[in-house]
Amino acid sequence: MNNLKEKIDLALAEAQTAQIFDKAVVGVLLPNQETLFVSLNASPDSVFDIASLTKVCPTSTLALHYILKGELSLETPVISWIEELQTNFRNQILLKHLLTHSLDYRVPMSTLKHLSPEAILNHLYSYTFEQAPGIVFNYGNPASILLGIILHRFSGKSLSVLGKELLFNPLQMTRSGWFPLQRMPRSEIIPTEHCDFRKEIIQGIVHDESAFVLERLFPVGSAGMFSTVHDLTRFVQMLLQDGLYEGEQVMPAGILNMISRNALDPSVNAQTALGFELNNSRFMGTHCSSRTFGKTGFTGASIVADPEQNAAIILLSNFTWPHREEKPERIYTFRSYLSDLIFKNLS
Repeated sequence: MNNLKEKIDLALAEAQTAQIFDKAVVGVLLPNQETLFVSLNASPDSVFDIASLTKVCPTSTLALHYILKGELSLETPVISWIEELQTNFRNQILLKHLLTHSLDYRVPMSTLKHLSPEAILNHLYSYTFEQAPGIVFNYGNPASILLGIILHRFSGKSLSVLGKELLFNPLQMTRSGWFPLQRMPRSEIIPTEHCDFRKEIIQGIVHDESAFVLERLFPVGSAGMFSTVHDLTRFVQMLLQDGLYEGEQVMPAGILNMISRNALDPSVNAQTALGFELNNSRFMGTHCSSRTFGKTGFTGASIVADPEQNAAIILLSNFTWPHREEKPERIYTFRSYLSDLIFKNLS
């Protein structure tokens, strides 16, 4: 383990020298369920904006909870919970299309950030699709925003409350959730960017601009979660143990199969599980199995978990500090390198 720690230390130092980030924490869940944490200029308990990791922790995982319990279904029509949806194909859009990002939304949410929250939602509700649901894989924020709204209306609880009740409390994720400044000092949260849109340093408020606007109404399913590497390691450990954590069934059994198998129709030229990305070498590297599931976040966060090796890697970093790069290729290259470095040393 010491040898692996030294290699991760060196990789983080080289990334800092290359100015990819200057603060980062890596958590490694080893096959024997031991954990290894390595940090660069940050405490292992530092709180990061995990950006699009919100889509899986907790949004899609909460949806799978209700599906596995039989209270929702992959075939649940979205209009049964979002009657305002007036898009073409509105009667064909199902819960499974939200979980697999197979709705043909071609709208960068960043272009809507100057609208009111109500206008952003109306744009999504009235959008005209070029392709029918389930025909193409089109990853983005809209599907997760709609999924979050469904969970809110179905449960009668905000995502913040629901996540705390079903995931964060049982997993002892004590430093995770939306709106961290309500619970801790700003100094414990890693800044994400000097934001031109908001004319301030973003620290403790959501980095994603459209989520920032929508948070005037409710916590959003696509972004806004803050967490630590320790908390996310517990979350991933539970998933790899098919819902179990320290002997308690936190999520229903069967969840691991749902997040580690391709859920798209074979005619769709893509692979994705329900919620998580699947077998994506762009950030997972080439030394993990085809069942490897994971997710990335724009701020420099990522999860990579391999059920075959019973191991996982969590990276939290400040890649967008002090300003975001035009293209995210450098952080993707580092994620892939880190995954190969760790999984190669496990095999």
